[in-house]
Amino acid sequence: MRKILFMLFSVCIWGLFPFSTNAQETPTPNKTKKLVEEDEGPIMFKFEPDFVSKNEKKKAEIARTRSIIDTLNISDRKRLKLLRDLYKNGISRRLQKAMLVENTYDEIED
Repeated sequence: MRKILFMLFSVCIWGLFPFSTNAQETPTPNKTKKLVEEDEGPIMFKFEPDFVSKNEKKKAEIARTRSIIDTLNISDRKRLKLLRDLYKNGISRRLQKAMLVENTYDEIED
């Protein structure tokens, strides 16, 4: 008796609340809109449009600083440490200290 009532109850529930299942998704307008946005370029450029120019300026600054480090009269070990600091952290305290140069100008008397 319980089995029959259980079966009857489950058939009523199944009949009252049909569930639809789809094997494949149908295309929605939102997906086509996302494809159009990707064609415009990376999303990063929407929030930071001058990223490329900032990156180029940073590379130019690193190249200039590297050329300064290469002209310094220091040991190879210290030069490698300074270059590591430059590439990892940018301008560090150790790098500033090494690049600090005392300039003394002789006054030209007429």
